[in-house]
Amino acid sequence: MPADPHRARLVTLCFVRHGDELLLLRHPASGRRFPGQWNGVGGHVEPGEDVRAAARRELREEAGLDLPDLQLRAVIHETGLMGEAWVVFVFRGESATRSLHPAPGHELAWHRRDALGRLPLVHDVAMLLPHVLAEGDPVFLLESYDGGDRPLAVRLDPPAASDAREDGR
Repeated sequence: MPADPHRARLVTLCFVRHGDELLLLRHPASGRRFPGQWNGVGGHVEPGEDVRAAARRELREEAGLDLPDLQLRAVIHETGLMGEAWVVFVFRGESATRSLHPAPGHELAWHRRDALGRLPLVHDVAMLLPHVLAEGDPVFLLESYDGGDRPLAVRLDPPAASDAREDGR
């Protein structure tokens, strides 16, 4: 839990498709967080930056991709990850090209979607991807960690059309 329980870091995560392939980034094997595991591309939201603009900037900086049409697909509230609280805005995008210009030190690769099960993915990616790649409303997740990068619990809370509104309408 962070020192201030009402403070969370804002970050973005993008899953980019090209045909039947998905762009993933591998965390460095020597890294503190999710070593050697594959995830989408993303990073911090800068002060004064909106979340979609941050996602687009991170894709340009880390992969050399400029994707103007990103769709919000999920919001994840993580507590205890590396001792902090995080709010992750997960986007989906389409790329017309496989051409990448990765930032130094970033390992990026296109992977066929039917081969993702053989990759060491960050723990929630397999559960998250069907929702990210589907149409419909964004989903919401609540995740808790052990103070490092080991998950303790993940709860998916997709919005249901049958949920009654508080005002009765």
